[in-house]
Amino acid sequence: MPIEALKRRIKTTEDLREIVNNMKMLSSVSIGQYEQANAVLDKYRRNIRDAFHALIINHGIPNINKQAIIKNKYLYVLIGSDNGMIGRFNKEIIEAVNKDMKQRHIAKQDIIFMILGKRLAMMSEQTGWNLWTCYGMVNSVKAVAGLAGSVILKIDEATRKEHVTNVSVWFHQRKNNSTVNLEKRDIIPFAVERLHKLKAQKWETNNIPMLPVEPQKMFAALVKEMLMSALSKLINSSLAAEHYTRMTNMQNAEKNIDENLAIMNLEYQQQRQEEITDELIDVISGAEAMKK
Repeated sequence: MPIEALKRRIKTTEDLREIVNNMKMLSSVSIGQYEQANAVLDKYRRNIRDAFHALIINHGIPNINKQAIIKNKYLYVLIGSDNGMIGRFNKEIIEAVNKDMKQRHIAKQDIIFMILGKRLAMMSEQTGWNLWTCYGMVNSVKAVAGLAGSVILKIDEATRKEHVTNVSVWFHQRKNNSTVNLEKRDIIPFAVERLHKLKAQKWETNNIPMLPVEPQKMFAALVKEMLMSALSKLINSSLAAEHYTRMTNMQNAEKNIDENLAIMNLEYQQQRQEEITDELIDVISGAEAMKK
């Protein structure tokens, strides 16, 4: 390769390395933001749990009217990504859901899908799934609550209009700060056994909060807040996992770029040295000719 072309290629590769490094740093910062948001949500969820506890102590476990279920109908909420540089992030969800449906013998007509991420929705078109609704995936901590609120409203609509009895969320989560796993979380029906566990626990002080709200209304509001906080946390976890996947890919790309740069710089130095040697030979040969 001509030395000038090699020089331009080295410059282009160095620019690419800078872009990759900036993307890696951006993902690293984003991971911290989403995980910090989840830490705040954990504290809020403890407050909700305490409110449930106080409600049970004052009024007992609320009456949950369960209608007779003739046949289960499922809603799967799939949290994907609308961004690139994440490998099989979206495809892994489709493969896992198909496998789950097959193992549990769930017919396609008994399940509807809500997909967060338009890329994932487009990939699902060939599956034959009943795509009930789709949202674009958010890209900031501030937008998570709005998306979670929209999903909650749609879940409520699904239970009323589509007679959904079971709601599960599929999402990616970073484990042990080193791996990303695809997980499934069931959020409906509500786990009543948690209330019985709270009933068995003693309040930490002698001052039990009074809740000046009709018990059934209070219970419904707390369930909504619990679902809202749970969904927000799962969306944050998925976004953090997405950025971790991208950061890992950028680290690998950066390593490959550094290796290629080392090879190109060595080749450039060799060609430059040969060029200088040729120039010196020309000068010496000219000087010898002048002497003669």
